[in-house]
Amino acid sequence: MKNTRIILLVFTIFTFLLCQNSFCQNNNVDTLFIKKDNLLGSKQSIYFETNKNSDHYKNLTSFEFDEFDKESYQWSLDYLKENNIHLTTQKNILPSDKWIIIQQYNNEFYVYYPCDFYTFFQVSITDSAYVEMTGEGSVANKILSQRKINNSVFEIKTMGMYQQNRTIKIYLINPKKGIAVFEENRNNGSQYRYLMIEADKIKTIPLIVNHCEIHKQPELEFEKPDFERLIKALKK
Repeated sequence: MKNTRIILLVFTIFTFLLCQNSFCQNNNVDTLFIKKDNLLGSKQSIYFETNKNSDHYKNLTSFEFDEFDKESYQWSLDYLKENNIHLTTQKNILPSDKWIIIQQYNNEFYVYYPCDFYTFFQVSITDSAYVEMTGEGSVANKILSQRKINNSVFEIKTMGMYQQNRTIKIYLINPKKGIAVFEENRNNGSQYRYLMIEADKIKTIPLIVNHCEIHKQPELEFEKPDFERLIKALKK
């Protein structure tokens, strides 16, 4: 009888330890971490989000203004009014009126949920303005003209508080997933390119989440896409 109790006790302890190490840790089975550290005195983890119903998607696709956005948006409208630049109603020619910035990591495209949303960028095209939403607030730009070059290439010219006479070319490199290269040619001669995705197609590519307890933690470093190759492939 005593031996039987010892055997049962050993079996229970063995099962408990095995459970702790692998099979019973169901919360982490589906989570692949890129980084899991204590940085700057606070917990931070960067991981691939596998739950398509996660609130992270909802937060990323929200285009609602907070108080700071409302103030900066009004400043941009005041600038246009003071400079006699009037917004005019026109129909958007792009396949979507809401876009979200995406990144490249290990040669793949990802939506990124940053630790600090100061680095986040969205574009909303209303019936009268090209609206850019950044960590510094939201800005309305007058749409001077729109042109559909072909089914994959579009051109929009804008004027606003920060960028005057700017031309934005949109190369739709993956229509099914709603991925595009945005190419800005600015009035000072500079050119700036970045990847965007249609907001309602955000779940067609994976999501990386940078979870931190406080802001101003290090962001994940991404690769610079080969924009020339992506645009040339579209033209073939």
